[in-house]
Amino acid sequence: MAPVSAGDPQTEFAYLYLDANEGQAAGGHAAIRFGDEVYHFEFVDGGLLRAVRETFEPFRALYTEIENRTLHLSRVAVSRETYEALHRRFAERFESQTAAMAEFERLRRDRELLEILARQPAELRLEIPGLGLFEPEYPGRREDPGLAELRELAMVRYGVERLAQNATSIRRAIEALDPDSAVAAQTSSASWRYSFADRYHDLHAWLEVYALVRRAAPLRPGAYRVFPENGLNPGESAALSRLREQLRESIVTALGNPRPEQGPGLLVALARLQVLDKSLKYGRFVFLDTLAGAPAEELPWQRAAPFFLAADREFRELRRDLAETASASELTYALLENAANRLGVTRAALKWKVPFRMFAAEVWLPRQACPPRHVVIPRRSREDFRQAAERLRQRQEAEATRLEQTYHYGLLTQNCVTEIFRTLEDGVGGHERERLGGRVARSPFNAIPFVSARNVEAQYRLLDSFDLPSRRARYLSGLDAMARFAELTSFTSAIYRPNPEDSFFVFFTDRPVWARPLFGAVNLAAGSVEALVGFFTGPFDSGRTLRAGLRGVFVSLPELVFFNIRKGTFPLAIRQ
Repeated sequence: MAPVSAGDPQTEFAYLYLDANEGQAAGGHAAIRFGDEVYHFEFVDGGLLRAVRETFEPFRALYTEIENRTLHLSRVAVSRETYEALHRRFAERFESQTAAMAEFERLRRDRELLEILARQPAELRLEIPGLGLFEPEYPGRREDPGLAELRELAMVRYGVERLAQNATSIRRAIEALDPDSAVAAQTSSASWRYSFADRYHDLHAWLEVYALVRRAAPLRPGAYRVFPENGLNPGESAALSRLREQLRESIVTALGNPRPEQGPGLLVALARLQVLDKSLKYGRFVFLDTLAGAPAEELPWQRAAPFFLAADREFRELRRDLAETASASELTYALLENAANRLGVTRAALKWKVPFRMFAAEVWLPRQACPPRHVVIPRRSREDFRQAAERLRQRQEAEATRLEQTYHYGLLTQNCVTEIFRTLEDGVGGHERERLGGRVARSPFNAIPFVSARNVEAQYRLLDSFDLPSRRARYLSGLDAMARFAELTSFTSAIYRPNPEDSFFVFFTDRPVWARPLFGAVNLAAGSVEALVGFFTGPFDSGRTLRAGLRGVFVSLPELVFFNIRKGTFPLAIRQ
């Protein structure tokens, strides 16, 4: 399948459902694809439906390879104007919801900080992101040569007295922080708000920047990773050397004219200056560990392959760009650092078959945090802090209600399928028939993926439609009758291996359809036995076996009436 680019007069719809030609309506998912971007919606904790944007290949690998599901794609002919309007509308919806949830998180952080200041300021324990990259101060400490050189440059340019005055001004700015500014920021209509908590942390980060430069603090040994394979080529070495000089100059310039929001970024810049020195010294890539301390979730090793493949491709492309570009930017380097970290953790997971942690969102800056040497308390009364916290609590409750009303999940009224069509309608201004060729109503029936997929093909201006078969379907298509018979059970299958992602089952029920109720009854019994065993082993495995058994019972029930949900997961492995 050739990718659809933004310049092509067509939009590609991707519907994930379970063998609709056999009438399997249970379960499913829907997404829309623009070039290499895929937009879809997923249920998250708290009962909300979240918009998601990701690249196509990891999306395809997750569904067709790992989760063993068939993707049914329909391509619809639209004008370039319509294509761009739809793409823009889906991007706007993703970005607006992401911004709304980030704003709610800032509101929560402001309220919690003010509540601590109102109760007992002496108990405040700040965590400054980036500060944990450096070794703490101790007697007989060593200095990093690169930071010692930077310190001398700053002292020559500004003088010791001006640098000390800048640090004093930052301390006074913290003392002068007004809790009422937190309320004003959260009620402002500005597109970007500098929250009270962010300003408080950023100013403390600046105090630590001056302290780190003063003592030329080296990195902690565990703060960075050395990539031993494939040493630097001449183009890469030249690019990193130029980037080092640019970074050093930008740090020295910032030290003379500090702005509050620069603090966290400068902590990372001081650390990156050191790993650039190490890369040039060793002749190999050395990167900061961007995963430690970042929002991440632990995944089983079997899910690492698509992340590995995407990171490997991105790392190779960025590395080539780095060597070929006359002047490497810090953004390019940050992307390379990000890809290298994803590559490292997924490679280790696949090699050693161990769980791995993956970013829950894009991570641009290393976040290893630790407390500052001294915490400065704003000079306001506890009552001022308490009143401001109470006003923010009321606003947080109102914002939570608004998010629930706007993004709530409804099984048949607002799910991953209905929101695709809702956003489509918004993108074409309600003129679906003129711009798409027809209209697919947002009805309870069309909330079922295979139903809406058929209606897309019946109503829209269809170019073509085709399946991207699941991993198991592709495998079965090349087998003779005897080998297919062996693939009916999880015990005799040559392609399937039991794994923690699946509950215990005996039969695959994707085909043949006529045997599905019989196979489902056996699977139901297997799930019940697992649940019974889990009832007794619960105190020893935290209920894992019981939950797996109950999940097996749940997905077996539809099989009794000819519906199939269970597919079995097929973790990928790669050659090391």
